[in-house]
Amino acid sequence: MNTAAQAPMTGAEYAALHDQIVDQMARGGSLGQLKGMTADECEALYALGYGLYEKGRYADALKVLAYLVTLDHTEHRYLVALGATAQAMGKHADALQQYMAATLLDPLEPAPVFHAAQCLLEMGQPAAALQSCDLALAMCKPDRHAALAERARGLRDLLAARGAKEN
Repeated sequence: MNTAAQAPMTGAEYAALHDQIVDQMARGGSLGQLKGMTADECEALYALGYGLYEKGRYADALKVLAYLVTLDHTEHRYLVALGATAQAMGKHADALQQYMAATLLDPLEPAPVFHAAQCLLEMGQPAAALQSCDLALAMCKPDRHAALAERARGLRDLLAARGAKEN
């Protein structure tokens, strides 16, 4: 960030920074790596954000986790945590975006798909929520996701009882 003591960036400096960022992203890197952030520093931010979330300080957690996702958009847990925080704040469309991005990073993990179903229901889209529940259930492995499968089945049953239909 520019301070009063720093001269503004020139067009050439902006172009060089842009090229550096594009190159880093093209190689599968993150902005945090470009800034020299270590994995331990990112984990410390995650722990801070998670702790704030656990204490119900969602607005503060959202700031920390959004910054963390900006630094490392490739870490599944960070996206899920940001989604959970947005969901807890009632920002269901924002949460849904994070859960969808997390699913792209780890398409075998059913938790973000289930949480997307919860968001879709809150957004007034019961048919889409039902489809997400079905997908989450299909993704659940009995040995790893029993509790999640039970929750997804419960939500699916509720949606079916309310008359939600699959498209």
